Amino acid sequence: MANTTPPLAGTTMLVTGATSGIGLETARALARRGALVLVVARDASRGQAVVDELVRAGHAAELHGIDMASFAAVRQGAARIAARHPALDVLINNAGVVTRRRELSPDGHELVWATNFLGAFLLTRLLGPLLHRAAAPRVVNVSSEAHRHARIHWEDLELEHDFRGYRAYAQSKLALVLFTRELARRDPGLAVNAVHPGVIATRIWRAAPAPIPWLLTLLLPSARTGAAPVVRLAAAPELARVSGRYFDKLEERTPGPGGLPAADAARLWEIAERATRTETKAGPA
Repeated sequence: MANTTPPLAGTTMLVTGATSGIGLETARALARRGALVLVVARDASRGQAVVDELVRAGHAAELHGIDMASFAAVRQGAARIAARHPALDVLINNAGVVTRRRELSPDGHELVWATNFLGAFLLTRLLGPLLHRAAAPRVVNVSSEAHRHARIHWEDLELEHDFRGYRAYAQSKLALVLFTRELARRDPGLAVNAVHPGVIATRIWRAAPAPIPWLLTLLLPSARTGAAPVVRLAAAPELARVSGRYFDKLEERTPGPGGLPAADAARLWEIAERATRTETKAGPA
């Protein structure tokens, strides 16, 4: 008799920004393969709708309402997750925003920087112990080819003096590439990789002037297409020990020049630690 056990049965996988676009399709794909999916959503009602959909389809899912731009919310959410689950197999940092105007997070940080990078950094650090209780833990950071057009504005990280939406977005995605490389260096017990899922028709473009969002839905590939590279890094057996790499869709590529300097990765890590008030300890990060 053929083995009918789903390939990811017995695993727990967390997806941030799981209510739409690539995050939603990633959650659906992982749930179909048998994982218990922790749906992290800023909007609890939309998150519950995703969980209800997955459960109705016979899958396992659980809602965790977390605003990734709020350090307090991330800390509270991580504590709840740790209280409910003995281990976490995969963390997918997918949540992201783009804004047309400079806005501030609840902690006073520029909103794109706070959501796309600092929140992901903090959640990963807080869930590190839970990840290390899994047999082969993985972290997937959803970045973008936009990082190739960016630099880290060390003199004005949060773009107080020259904010532009694309500049903020691209810098945050470059920060995720540097974070990936530094986390892989500091913690060889994790398989951590960054991925550009493709230029995909998702809600992240909703801040663009009309009619651009509508046109993009007609011209760009679907969110399901974009989820495939993320799911591969989360679940493919052959990538279980691959770490510190950058993938453009399904192909490994060298990051842009801004994503390569080890000194920049270490410097950014220290800045993120100070911003999120996390403390480096001996051993795995």
